[in-house]
Amino acid sequence: MRRRVALLLALVLAAGVAGAASGARSASGAYCAGPGDVHFRAGDGTRLIGHRFGHGTTAVVLAHQYRSNLCQWISYARRLAAKGYLAFAFDFRNNGRSQSVGYARSQRFGGDVAGAAKYLRAHGAKKALLVGASMGGTAVLVAGANIRPPVDGVISLSGPSSFDGADAGSAVPRLRVPVLYLAAADDTGGGFASDARALYAATPSADKTLEILSGSDHGVALVDHPGKARQLVEAFLAGHSAG
Repeated sequence: MRRRVALLLALVLAAGVAGAASGARSASGAYCAGPGDVHFRAGDGTRLIGHRFGHGTTAVVLAHQYRSNLCQWISYARRLAAKGYLAFAFDFRNNGRSQSVGYARSQRFGGDVAGAAKYLRAHGAKKALLVGASMGGTAVLVAGANIRPPVDGVISLSGPSSFDGADAGSAVPRLRVPVLYLAAADDTGGGFASDARALYAATPSADKTLEILSGSDHGVALVDHPGKARQLVEAFLAGHSAG
């Protein structure tokens, strides 16, 4: 178990370095995505920063990977905005420009996702879908099981069963909204694919999908380029934002 956790942390840290560096470089001036940054709060009062891409009444919350920030999602968020969605990427607590808090508040990642969904609904969103990568995937599953009224769908990209106090394994037995699990077969020796299978099996939703894809892409990398993962994500979003 310890070896697996170490491998997980090493991988997600490497995947998040580029996004984190981008945020650090832009911290002294305009943030990485340009005009559109907003401030909001999680349920426990933690101050968070997010960025709105596009317009519309269907909002897609984008939750980033470990030790990264909203900058990681810019390219894909702009793609979603061009498709008519209001894409909303944000910095988790203790990441990017969001507030730093101590233990055990530092582990309330699901609450940050819930705060983003609440903010968007308060500002005109009629539908809300959650997309999370790696650590963010764990967080959107936890949030999706708890947000009321329920969100319209959840997508986990390489989300582990648990991460630093966020426990998707305990949350998904209450997850009854539409959900899509995606992971790559060779990502960290198959560990993320194994977690996706276990989470899928524990999810009672009548509308759930599991896809284990070839290759080793992790988290945001699954949708950063054309391919089956991007097609599945966008078909899910389109199918659960209609009406």
